[in-house]
Amino acid sequence: MLLRALILASFTLLAACQPSAPQLIFVGGPILTVDPEDRVVEALAVQDGRILATGSRQQILALAGSDSEIVDLHGKTLLPGLIAAHEHPTLSALFAGAVDLSGFTHRDNQSVWQALRQRVASTAPGEWVYAVGLDPILVPDLQIPPRQQLDQLAPNNPVLLIGQNLHSFWANSRAFAAAGVDRHTPNPSAASYYQRDDQGELTGMIVETQAARPFMTELRRPWALLQRYERTLDDLLANGFTTVASLGYNVPPLMARYAALRHWRPRIRQYFYLTEQELDALPESPDNGSDSFAVLGVKLWADGSPYTGSMFSRSAYLDSPLNRTLGITPGSYGQPLLGVAALREKIEHYNRAGWQVAIHSQGDASLLEVARALEQAAPLSGQAPAVRLEHAIELPKPLMPELTAQGVAVSFHINHLLYYGDALQDSVIGRFMTQRSLPVRSAFSAGLHPTLHADSPMFPAQPFSLMQTAMLRRSQSGTPINPSETIDAHQALRAMTINAAYQLRQDSLLGSLEPGKWADLTVVSDNPYQMPPTQLQQMQVNAVYLGGRQVYSD
Repeated sequence: MLLRALILASFTLLAACQPSAPQLIFVGGPILTVDPEDRVVEALAVQDGRILATGSRQQILALAGSDSEIVDLHGKTLLPGLIAAHEHPTLSALFAGAVDLSGFTHRDNQSVWQALRQRVASTAPGEWVYAVGLDPILVPDLQIPPRQQLDQLAPNNPVLLIGQNLHSFWANSRAFAAAGVDRHTPNPSAASYYQRDDQGELTGMIVETQAARPFMTELRRPWALLQRYERTLDDLLANGFTTVASLGYNVPPLMARYAALRHWRPRIRQYFYLTEQELDALPESPDNGSDSFAVLGVKLWADGSPYTGSMFSRSAYLDSPLNRTLGITPGSYGQPLLGVAALREKIEHYNRAGWQVAIHSQGDASLLEVARALEQAAPLSGQAPAVRLEHAIELPKPLMPELTAQGVAVSFHINHLLYYGDALQDSVIGRFMTQRSLPVRSAFSAGLHPTLHADSPMFPAQPFSLMQTAMLRRSQSGTPINPSETIDAHQALRAMTINAAYQLRQDSLLGSLEPGKWADLTVVSDNPYQMPPTQLQQMQVNAVYLGGRQVYSD
């Protein structure tokens, strides 16, 4: 009996020392690892939510045990889970309850205002009416009414109209009164203001989000947004994203943590950058969060939008009918929201505390000032990248080596080219600047780890549209926009995966299919490395896995 017990004990100890078989094995389609060698392999094994091994079909199937599930891709392609590097799920949830006035839905002025009238007619007196997507670029004959006309359209309701660019707003008198804003209210800053006429009366236009914040009453009761917020996260999953970075205007972290779970298991990974108005939610240290949620840093605004005239550029805005409709003064250059000294001080302060800093900067003059602030700042410490640049429409190529040396990464708002490329060139900033815009290829060459983003809800969070635009660099009319900056399919996929993981300081865990990383996986209908770039946007997402567990299927 003693000998038998010793033999059983030895077998038990031996079994404990042996690696267990993988729970999942994927075979039957190309597997794009996006590892440093960009290997394409035949099979991948998952154990305890992480990638166990990749390799040939024969190698990986040899690891299978009796309980291993073999997933046949049937010719479909397995990718790393896609990472949304710069989106706004809170704003998407907030505006999901608003009436849609966008050029994606309406093609003429009459249709836009008829939709708003219908919403006002069905809304009880005194209740807010929000409308989103007002866009004189995609709706060329759009006429934006002044405050007095909005008063006539909605005499009994506060109304806030949000521009498609998310930087321009229009309100009626009831909305101004409800927000506590009148002709005597000071502007938040020189670049974020309540537009006034020659007599000092409010015209109804509001420029930049600082000034608009008092009007967004639903942000004051965020739990009312919970179901819409959860649907927004599910929509990201349906588009192939397993991770989303939320860059400002966030629901409270407690709510985001809850929404990141489904039945107390991770739904999607969320990483937050808080605005300075949200800093009461900033944890005590960057060592916070969980596998599905964490706060990474702080977002600052160095300038604004080209579609409000608040992008700070060295080239003047054009004198055009569109710019006059947008309220942009012809010949103006925009202005910084933060000066060099203030920006340097904030970068140093948050870096010392261990936080990453994301800086909204679009114009070349703004980006040069960001570089000067970084140059004057004390040496930045902590994990790279210390600073992220957001949007970077006019990023000067000569500036790139300096930014790389300073530990900066850049995320490009690439679908400006698709949706607004013609307007930028012909009516907003002119051909000279447009044909130098969004230099993604140069950013790859300079080592800036570029990513692509949609800035949703401004544009739809559709990853393959972003990749296609970066590869083709054509507007909706087919006009080439700075075509020397096209990238290939390998670079485009890296921008949506491993580069985004790097920008979130998560590249040791996410972004590529390598042993030890989380098994965040996206199954798509085609191989992006082999299909024509013109067809990328047609690619379908078939399934999504988070930590080896399926969280979406078509």
